[in-house]
Amino acid sequence: MSRLIYLEVQPYFRAKEVADQNQLAVVTPTKTAARALGKQKRSLQDLAMHLLPRETTIASPLGAQRALRQAIHQTVHPHDIEGTARAWMPTVQALLRSSPSFNITLENCSERATQLLQVTQRYVDILRQQSQLDSAAALWRSVEQQLEQRPVLIYGYFQPRLDELTLIDAIAADGSIVVLPIGTGDLFRESRIAVEWLQQKGWTIHELEALPQTIGEQLGQQFFAPANAIAGPSAYAYSNIEAEVRGTLAQVKQLLHEGVSAREIAIIARDEVAYGPQLLEIAWEYGIPLRALYATPLNTTRFGAWITLVLEVIEQKFPFEATAKLLSHPLCTNPEAEFWSMVRRRHPADFAAWQEVCQSVLNLDLSVLKFGPRARRETWVERIQTMLKTFDLRRRCSRWARESLAFNALNRALVNLAKPEEEILTWSAFAQEIRELLAIEGVPAQPGRGGVELHNPGSVVGARYSYLFVFGMAEGSLPAPVRNDCVLDFHERKALRHVDIPLELASEAARQEALLFHYLLQTVTEAIVFSYASLNGRQEQLPSPYLAQLGLKAIAPPEMPVASLEALRKLSLRRAIHPEDVVLQNAIHAWAVERHRESSAPQDEYDGVTGMPLDYRDRVFSVSQLTNLGLCPFKWFANKVLKLGEPEESEDDLSPSRRGNLYHKVLELVFKEVQNDPQRSLHDPELLKAQFQIVEQAMKLTDLPVWEAWRTEHLQTLQRVLNQPDFLPDGAEAIALEAKFEGIWHDLKLIGRVDRIDRTPQGLVLIDYKTGSSAPKGVSNAEGKACIDLQLPLYQQVAAPTLFPDETVATSYYYSLTKTKKLSQTLPSDQALADVADRCKAHLEHGHFPVQPDVGGVACQYCAFDMVCRQGSRLSRKSRKENTNGAD
Repeated sequence: MSRLIYLEVQPYFRAKEVADQNQLAVVTPTKTAARALGKQKRSLQDLAMHLLPRETTIASPLGAQRALRQAIHQTVHPHDIEGTARAWMPTVQALLRSSPSFNITLENCSERATQLLQVTQRYVDILRQQSQLDSAAALWRSVEQQLEQRPVLIYGYFQPRLDELTLIDAIAADGSIVVLPIGTGDLFRESRIAVEWLQQKGWTIHELEALPQTIGEQLGQQFFAPANAIAGPSAYAYSNIEAEVRGTLAQVKQLLHEGVSAREIAIIARDEVAYGPQLLEIAWEYGIPLRALYATPLNTTRFGAWITLVLEVIEQKFPFEATAKLLSHPLCTNPEAEFWSMVRRRHPADFAAWQEVCQSVLNLDLSVLKFGPRARRETWVERIQTMLKTFDLRRRCSRWARESLAFNALNRALVNLAKPEEEILTWSAFAQEIRELLAIEGVPAQPGRGGVELHNPGSVVGARYSYLFVFGMAEGSLPAPVRNDCVLDFHERKALRHVDIPLELASEAARQEALLFHYLLQTVTEAIVFSYASLNGRQEQLPSPYLAQLGLKAIAPPEMPVASLEALRKLSLRRAIHPEDVVLQNAIHAWAVERHRESSAPQDEYDGVTGMPLDYRDRVFSVSQLTNLGLCPFKWFANKVLKLGEPEESEDDLSPSRRGNLYHKVLELVFKEVQNDPQRSLHDPELLKAQFQIVEQAMKLTDLPVWEAWRTEHLQTLQRVLNQPDFLPDGAEAIALEAKFEGIWHDLKLIGRVDRIDRTPQGLVLIDYKTGSSAPKGVSNAEGKACIDLQLPLYQQVAAPTLFPDETVATSYYYSLTKTKKLSQTLPSDQALADVADRCKAHLEHGHFPVQPDVGGVACQYCAFDMVCRQGSRLSRKSRKENTNGAD
């Protein structure tokens, strides 16, 4: 019995017939091809791995990268060894697959080709010294062993490489069969070369009768020899990629609803990575079980992101933001609000501070993240494994299939990373290797069992599906353009053919792309749907030329049934239906609120116009509260009624408010010392330094990162203030410092504090310190301009009569501590102040607190409620007259 080659236009039927009738070991390149024959997947790569000597192991991805970096360093000496290794690895592996050895004369090769061949040979030698082998060279190495031949059926290797042909010939005993599709066109040139090679090895071509055709085989013939259009396939042009994904998945869900098995449906995308995330997201929304088996690096998983955060936290010595991100990660402790409230107050920014907070609230010991500067490889790996156990990452990752696979992949890779065990590494060097490992090692994007599968054309060669949905049928996407290798271009590859290194050339790459599409067409038995997006982002796309070869023209997609509850809610948003859907009713309400907010209609309760009165007689106001109410009623309402103030949070710099507190408190203590001891002088720098030190310690300013650099500047500023003659004029005596007062102003209860009150021969002088360079603008007048100062008039009309009822007020003013001068300010008339008081009371009596900042936007500076009020262009559509009706 001889070894046979079945040349078939429709290879599946013949392979299925042989697999069912003969006891042959079936070898296929993919699980999909094996499943089509009803067999377990066993590829040539699997066989090669099994046939390797026991002492030889396949190098891990990280080990291979490490060996290639060493080979490049010893041979080429580039500036960027790591970048060169990443760029060269695909080409080096292509060289390993192309030839069993590189014992060739390099005289006629280009400089780049010579370097690559030398590096590849050195790379192989380095791995051999470690009893390792690159996976790309496994087929050639396995052929060198004493192989036991067996009868095999080879199916799915429709464009076999030389190493694959060599292994097939080596393992195939009499009775073996290779099934190859072949045609008369130029596209099958490589297939005919493979057949000739096998014939030279003693294989025999077996002629067979033609078998019945499915729609897939008919399309395959149409692709090579366009004739009359074939009924069955459809092509749709969508507006964008999201519409393409939604429209296609709606058709998939319709088939599933009709009882079609998910195993009978496949989604094909030439670029799985581009379509995968959006497909998975919308499939989840539609309730479609979708499996995406393309590899995604560990650093794109939740687990990989957590490891990356750990490395950042350790290297940067526990900074606030990075550590907070780590502890709030879904795979971490996920603390309660109490913990974050304490974190915001304390603002920990080093290991000791974070350790104290975590132990006191979470009972979590962070010492497992405290790594030393240098250690052995195995010690670093043990520390990482201990860290994973401490944070219980295995259990936390088990909630997601992909994360569980990522955890297991890292654990396996750590075993290789620990070798050689005795090597001493710095932490930064080891952390860099961890990052490389996360970038190199991969896991399936969406693993699992069953469901509709996402594939690229190459992974379904030889498979069988009833329904296919092919994405991205746009020019430049499918077929993928042939591009030069950035390391070894096609001209240099052609030159290497003369020394028996058959790397793929441009023409071969183009033919392979076309044949992949041809084999894709052959997999479908019932129906196939092509689609593309007319716009990819902002770039217009044209239909693929393959559609014209099939006699298809893309049309507008049909209207599909609503495929998800979310889509139904979107359609129902304008109609108050489905009252049982609480989410939809809330969405309708929220949408109506937004429409009203953006319209020209008067403001309502969602803009502060509640209509619910507040009795001002029961409330006590500070001067700043009245200022906010007079500048923008909603700002006061959001803070004091809705209680939307920002949470208490520690600051890592000296904010304007903290600087003001510092200056006020230091000046108060200096004045008190002078009052207690008249022999002391305000100009004494030692007095200032002593009081400054007391205040900075009380305010914990020494904890600020760059406080020492700022300290001298603030001391100098205060010293300049104290040295100014007009700061405490001759004849003036400071009789009150930070004086608190309570009183009534136009029936409004007030409390406040005056920074300083001096007694002069002319009367009392009330002084308010400012760290800015200009006086405050005040509250809005009737035209909305911020120009009515409240603070100084209230000091004169309320504070002075309350604190010193028997004395007259000479004047009041603001004093700029940074400019060391008095700030000019015009006091408003009594009528203007009365109007402000009446307007404030009207806002409270009518529950009328509209988003109505002053026209100059003073109220919006340093406002914490901008995301709530969303003032801006929308306010121009609201009538100011309507906004003020409630207060009139």
